[in-house]
Amino acid sequence: MGGSDIDPLAPFPAPAAPPTWSAILEVQDPDGTRTRHPFRHPRTRVGRARDNDLSLADDGVSHQHCEFVAEQGFLVVRDLGSQNGTWVNERRGPQARLRDGDVVRIGNTRIQIFLEGKVKRPARRLPWGALGVVLGILAAGATGLWLRQRQQELRASYAAALRAELGEACITAQPFDALEASEAQLAGRSFAFTLGKGGVQLSKEDAELDRALVQLYRQRAPLFAEAWRALALLQQQRRASMERLSLQGARLWTAQERKTAAYIDAVLQESAQAVDELLQSLEQLGEDTARLTAAVDALLGPQRDLRTAEQLKAFRFRADLRAARAACEEKSAHAAAGLSGALSALVE
Repeated sequence: MGGSDIDPLAPFPAPAAPPTWSAILEVQDPDGTRTRHPFRHPRTRVGRARDNDLSLADDGVSHQHCEFVAEQGFLVVRDLGSQNGTWVNERRGPQARLRDGDVVRIGNTRIQIFLEGKVKRPARRLPWGALGVVLGILAAGATGLWLRQRQQELRASYAAALRAELGEACITAQPFDALEASEAQLAGRSFAFTLGKGGVQLSKEDAELDRALVQLYRQRAPLFAEAWRALALLQQQRRASMERLSLQGARLWTAQERKTAAYIDAVLQESAQAVDELLQSLEQLGEDTARLTAAVDALLGPQRDLRTAEQLKAFRFRADLRAARAACEEKSAHAAAGLSGALSALVE
């Protein structure tokens, strides 16, 4: 028999000790969508290529962009030679040890870190100028005062930015007022025609009423587009301010403050989603109104197509403006209540 390198009397190697800590990577895509992914010991590789442990659909992310590594008891993020770099709390570097609440940005994607268990936490990273000030204060015996002042400044700045987000998210008065006025003109009115064996029957009187009614719908159609544009612009501005607020929250001093900021981020995302749903309803109503006016125009033409009349008889709008707006305002009010509570806890 051939030789063997295995010693049957040698002891079995001890199994590797299970990790004593875990981490959650909360990913915010460029469109604002959030997903949560567990860190898989000992390494999680991130990039645009499909063979990564975490694959991201972001053109600003390289194929092999960065990796999260369990190293000497720390969670470390390391850049893999990416084109746009890896940023931790908006500071670029080749690698960094991470703390609970840190935000890693790659391309247009943000990854917030939540640590649990017996993980080592690095000392807070400070600019060299700030570090020099701290050392000077240490020498003077006044470290605690400086830290409290710095913490209060960060918290006050964040609270001021948060207050600006507490306004109504679902209303842009002028286009919505015009839509409500036009809806009042349509109340209780419907198109009149008769389907018989000989095809579509339409009296002269009914035809005149239908022409007047379709003209109201034709005037209403651009109002949906105007309301959509106004609300979409506000939504774009609001998402930009939410992004700035989120970055401020990641710089808060204590772990509890950063957890409150993470909760605020989630509430604001829910509120923004409610506005997105209202925008979708406006888009659907605009499209449906255009389809309706086209069908009625065809019915009032010289050739009254029976198929068009059947389609018109079965026509239904896919959304209800008042219901969509009420749903948005309800969710917005619920979010505002949660944000007010979080703000109170933050400033107390």
